[in-house]
Amino acid sequence: MKTTPKKIWVSLTILLVTLTACSTVSECPPPIVTLPPPPIVIPPSQLEVLMQYFESIRKMPVPELIKEHDKVKQNLILTKSDTARAELALLLILPNTSFRDTNAALNLLNELPKEGKLSASMRSFKSLLSTLLAEQQRINGSANELSQKLKEEQKYSEILKNQIDNIKNMEKNLILRDKP
Repeated sequence: MKTTPKKIWVSLTILLVTLTACSTVSECPPPIVTLPPPPIVIPPSQLEVLMQYFESIRKMPVPELIKEHDKVKQNLILTKSDTARAELALLLILPNTSFRDTNAALNLLNELPKEGKLSASMRSFKSLLSTLLAEQQRINGSANELSQKLKEEQKYSEILKNQIDNIKNMEKNLILRDKP
């Protein structure tokens, strides 16, 4: 069967019109889904890590604190890291512990690197803690001096009391001796 060119042109025209008609029909575009950006995760600074550590040890019972003290002390001996040094200093300043030692804590803080190697927040932390510990040492020294002076005054008071008692006894003896 022979197709005429006219039929081909007509069928092509119909096909073309049909295709253009389909393309001119406007459809609603699919909605664009935008996802929120992922949260920015900023790793905690060394100071934040130390403060979190302090909060955790502050709440520990005494037996766990003793184990933690031994563990951190061993860690410092093995690694000699600044973090281990700071953690041990924080442990040593905890009140009501058998290992409390402000002198050793102050020495550990003084062993931290000099200003250039620490972050600004760690320099501030070191300065603050060193200042507080030095002031506490000064106050403890004053308290010890006052305690010593109090003991001396108590001894002197006891001596004076004994002397007064001796004088009273001598007066009683004199009065009893003078009575007929």
